Amino acid sequence: MGKGLYIGKQVDPESGTLGAELELDPADLLTHGLIVGMTGSGKTGLAIAMLEELLRQGVPVIAIDPKGDLANLLLLFETLEPAAFEPWVDAGAARRDGKDLKAAAADAAAAWKKGLAEWGLGRAEIQALKNGHDALVYTPGSSAGVPLNVLQSLEAPEGSFEAVEEDLRDEIQSIVSGLLTLVKVEADPLQSPPAVFLASLIEHGWRAGRGFSLETLIGAISDPPFEKIGALPLETAFPRKDRQKLMTSLNTLLASPSFEAWRKGEPLDIGRMLGQGGPRPRLSIVSIAHLGDGERMFVTALLLDKLKTWMRRQGGTSVLRALVYMDEVFGYFPPHPANPPTKRPLLTLLKQARAQGVGVVLATQNPVDLDYKGLANMGTWLVGTLQTEQDRERLAGGLAGAGLEGKAAVKLLGATKKRVFLLHDVHRKRPELVASRWAMSYLRGPLTREEISGLMKDRAPAVADAATPKKKEESGPPVLPAPFRHFYLSRHGGGIAEAHVLVKYAARYKGSDEATGVRAWPLAGGSPLEALEAEPLTVDEKAVAATAPEGIRYSELPAWLDDGGARELERALKARLPDKLTQSCFRDPVTGETSRPGEAREAFVTRLSAEGGGEKARSLAEKLEKKRHDLAAREQEVTGRRQEKWLAVGSAVLGNIGLLLGKKRSVTGVSSVLTKNRMEDTAEARLEALRSEVAALEQQHATAALIDPERLEEMAIAPVRGGVTLLREDLVWVY
Repeated sequence: MGKGLYIGKQVDPESGTLGAELELDPADLLTHGLIVGMTGSGKTGLAIAMLEELLRQGVPVIAIDPKGDLANLLLLFETLEPAAFEPWVDAGAARRDGKDLKAAAADAAAAWKKGLAEWGLGRAEIQALKNGHDALVYTPGSSAGVPLNVLQSLEAPEGSFEAVEEDLRDEIQSIVSGLLTLVKVEADPLQSPPAVFLASLIEHGWRAGRGFSLETLIGAISDPPFEKIGALPLETAFPRKDRQKLMTSLNTLLASPSFEAWRKGEPLDIGRMLGQGGPRPRLSIVSIAHLGDGERMFVTALLLDKLKTWMRRQGGTSVLRALVYMDEVFGYFPPHPANPPTKRPLLTLLKQARAQGVGVVLATQNPVDLDYKGLANMGTWLVGTLQTEQDRERLAGGLAGAGLEGKAAVKLLGATKKRVFLLHDVHRKRPELVASRWAMSYLRGPLTREEISGLMKDRAPAVADAATPKKKEESGPPVLPAPFRHFYLSRHGGGIAEAHVLVKYAARYKGSDEATGVRAWPLAGGSPLEALEAEPLTVDEKAVAATAPEGIRYSELPAWLDDGGARELERALKARLPDKLTQSCFRDPVTGETSRPGEAREAFVTRLSAEGGGEKARSLAEKLEKKRHDLAAREQEVTGRRQEKWLAVGSAVLGNIGLLLGKKRSVTGVSSVLTKNRMEDTAEARLEALRSEVAALEQQHATAALIDPERLEEMAIAPVRGGVTLLREDLVWVY
């Protein structure tokens, strides 16, 4: 073998006979590649042969596998003996052929021995390939292979946010799109309020160097660290009731037992997945065949965005540093106007990855499945048998646009058949036909999750040093059950750290606005309920750190925490937290007023005095004001009665003078005086009664308005029913 990628042999388009070995220069794949062919054309076999050759050349590969075929790359049997093939033979196919497993395995071994020999390959090449690289099958959302902790991507990236702001925003957009897809919320990442809010929340944390777990993200949704989104107030852009709905959806996802697998395993670290810094290149197959459509899109988009960010941090090179391969790309890179979250990072990689030495190869059954802007950036085309004449005509037009003369394209396309492909490489003088070589890997077909699990179980010891993070020294903190992470709080400055559960909550009490608080209960006792009976610490959340102090020792965790205790603790908190948030308050028996939760006696007295003595005092003041108004009216009435009486007296006197002068006596004048006198007496009596009422009210108001601290009664008040929300639950080491 030369220095190229031995993918097959030249084929004479007239006779169909095989010619010389055909090698691709690995650097040709810096301008990216496309493998096209209908089902049964040999597309997967060609792709596997190409990936084998890249690994032989020391080029690491990340392969995205929507079908489950690519794990065949791990089926390398250097002995070529039937016993090696037997566990992997398709039992159903063997039965249909009327064979038992041993016979089918013997046939497979013979076919592989013969096939490889015809292409100049054998045991030595298989052994060299197997020993020359590491291989892992990642299964996000499943523990069948190597679990991939996709949600660890919520952690804040290292370094300055501003240095790679555009890439990190793309990553955030993929994370947000994926999370909303998982909770079945259809959201435009640029216009949907929940998408814009979540993106703003994560970016705010990352800029401050603070990452999230799903738990802390849910808490931050309830209590976001900002009051505006863009130019609009938060309550206008994404109201609290909508945030509550989003919190509930994410919490339901978090509580789902099937979701637990998404939170375990290796971090989505591109350098590690490529074996960067290790002794051998790595093949990392990200198998997504077991996932639903939305979950596949989430994982693929996030992986591609992580690749893009990693790629931009690499130095420039003209050598193929790594290759990204995706099988069956239909739906992930569609033509305009479709715009799934995978399309943007793929297009960026196709346009820019060459400068950093990263190649991209995509495989599909039909090129019309792909965006034309992406096709224009692909320099190597390998086209197999197409299903219809129309497909061939379309592809001939695409090849003509890529520099291949139309008639020549049609002729060569007509000569393709199973395992025979038209090769058009912009780095070659002319197109040619190539028959793909026999794969060294046993092409069993899609593997089940159980079979992938068996593969990874057998391979785990060989890759443990490279794939598994080194354990902390014995002085480090103990391993925590999911979903807990380590946080630290300096309380006494001691040398031994005690484990506490850190709880942030929002509580609403009758007659008061919602208030938030942070407390920490020591993890002790024989159960979560016993732990919550201890006296909690009141915590300033800003003092909680994510970095461990040097030199401290750690107390032991309670045994119940490992045995499903994390969920039991959460359930205990939800059940007991309302009782634990019962607070002392003060009641004034005179005014009937009650202090606010946490309000001190003196502050309550000061507030009541400033507010005029409370509701009762204000009611007395209103009543007193009305009575004073009535009193003024009565006084005016009495004054009028007196004036009327004296007018009547004057009239009577004038009448008596007329009698002395010989005029007739006036009885009416005397009667009027007596009537006016009685009316005056009645009005004065009413006036006195009203004055007494006003005086009594003034005394009552003065008593009510004057707050005597000694008369206050202490009492307990609990949050209203359903008024407690758990915003955060973490493990904090207090030292």
